[in-house]
Amino acid sequence: MYHSHVPLIAAGMRQSGRVFKRGVLFAILSVRSQFVRIDEQMNDLTKFGADSRDLWGWKRDSYSFVVDHGDELWRTLIRHVPIDRPDLAIVALSRVPGLGIVKAAFVAQYMGWDVGCLDTRNINRLGLSPRAYRTDGASCKAMPAFRRKVDRYVTETGGKAQELWDAWCRDVAVVYRKTPEEISAMHLLIVPPAMRARLTPFPLSHVNLAPDNSDAPF
Repeated sequence: MYHSHVPLIAAGMRQSGRVFKRGVLFAILSVRSQFVRIDEQMNDLTKFGADSRDLWGWKRDSYSFVVDHGDELWRTLIRHVPIDRPDLAIVALSRVPGLGIVKAAFVAQYMGWDVGCLDTRNINRLGLSPRAYRTDGASCKAMPAFRRKVDRYVTETGGKAQELWDAWCRDVAVVYRKTPEEISAMHLLIVPPAMRARLTPFPLSHVNLAPDNSDAPF
């Protein structure tokens, strides 16, 4: 699951600013939504943009930020955040309105950083506190306590990207009567099919891809 799909997603997001923005928006759409609707949601977003019916509440602010600042954020991550510093990736991705530590880590996870997403399912399965890594408002992200919380999160999930990804896919597969492989493969929606065919899977141990510096809008 993880090794079948994440290397392709990471390769696409690291090579293309446009695909990176798709990946961030994928994470935003998945919040408080049935995961099996993600295909429909991504199609709707591609067709209608800011007028998509799935951009409710704070998700509109998230979308606007990604459209306006996504390329800058992408360049920061690709050029300045080493693969062994998931903490820096999470902090950078948390600039996106609505992305707290957990969802920022989700994006970092499928970009190849070895860190996991402690969403509700993983929290419950592992018996962790549901409030341990909550981000209560944008103002909290500017406080020193936020960075300390990010460090604790990386300590908790660092080195567990594959474990947490595969466990989540198995849990979700049971709910929606699909195979774990099918659930994992749904994340490939981030990368356009034509691009997947020519990608070299991202080597999860190190960064060696040259970005295309595309500033194309989502």
